Amino acid sequence: EVVGRIAAIRNERHLSQHRDGVGFFGFFESVDDRAVAGALLGRAETWLKAEGLAVARGPTSFTLNDPSGVTMLGGELRPSVLLGHTPAYYDSLLTANGYHKARDLLGYELSVEEIDAKLLRFNAELDQIGSAGVTIREIRMDRLEEEAALFAHVFSKAWERNWGSFPMLPQDFLHASKELGPFFDPGLGAVVTVHGEPAAVFLAVPDVWEILQKLDGRIGLTGLWRIWRGRHRLQRLRLLIAGILPEYRKLPIGPLALRQIRRRREAFSSVRTIELSWILEDNRITRELAESVSAKHCRTWRIYDKELDE
Repeated sequence: EVVGRIAAIRNERHLSQHRDGVGFFGFFESVDDRAVAGALLGRAETWLKAEGLAVARGPTSFTLNDPSGVTMLGGELRPSVLLGHTPAYYDSLLTANGYHKARDLLGYELSVEEIDAKLLRFNAELDQIGSAGVTIREIRMDRLEEEAALFAHVFSKAWERNWGSFPMLPQDFLHASKELGPFFDPGLGAVVTVHGEPAAVFLAVPDVWEILQKLDGRIGLTGLWRIWRGRHRLQRLRLLIAGILPEYRKLPIGPLALRQIRRRREAFSSVRTIELSWILEDNRITRELAESVSAKHCRTWRIYDKELDE
C-alpha cells in the first residue's frame, strides 16, 4: 500500500539569485502518520545534504511559482488553478519532524461587483492617466516570443528583492501559455508602459480547475467536450502574474489593470470573483494594493524550513 511520496529539488536559479544553500522538497503527500512523514522527509534531506545544501524548504512542487505550501486557511474552499491545497494535518507532520515556519503566502479574493464599485472611485484618475504618458495594452499573440521576453524582464526586476524569488525566463512564460492552451486569453494580459518604457505586466487566467476537478482525472473525448463547452462558464479568474517596477508603484497601475481585465467581461460574463494569489505576508505594498480595492484575505499557505546541520 502506498502511503506517501516526496521529491527533493535543487533549484539552480534560486541558488544563483540568493546563494543561501537552500534546497527544496515538494510533491509531498503522506497519510497522517509522523513516522511515515519522517521517513519521506528524511530521504529528501539526505539527498539535499549530499548536494551540499544546508536548508530544506517546502513544500514547493517544483518552485514557489508552482503549487506550494501547506493550507493553513481556506481549506474548505475549492483550490484555484495552479495553487496548492493540502490536508490541515500536514502542519503537525512537518513541525514534528523539525520544520518551522519560513513564510506565509496569502490569497485574496475580490468580487466583480466590488471591482466595479471601486473602479468608479478611480475613473477620473484613470481617464487622465494617458496625459502622464501611461498606456496599457493586451498581449500580442503575433509577437508572443517578444512578449515572453518582456514579461520575464519586468517580472524579474519587480520581484528581485522579494523573499524566495528567482528570475523568470521567457520560456517560463511560453510554457505557461502552452500549458493553459485554450484558457490562455491575451485579453486577460496587460502590458503597461510609461512614455514608451515598460512599467508593469499582468496576466489573469480562467480557473480551469473548476472544470477539471469535476472530471476526476478522466478527460477523454467527453472530458474535452466538457472543457470546451464550459470554458466561458467559469466563475473565477486568478491573477497569475503581476509585476510593477518600483519606480512606477505610486501610479494607479493596479486599478488600471483591473479595468483592463473587466473589459473582457463579454468573453467571461459568468465570472464572479478574481483571486489575487499569492502575496507574500511581508509584501506590504502589494497587500495594501489588494486591500485598497476591497480584496479579502481568504487563504493562507505556509512554507517551512529545516536546517540540515541539526
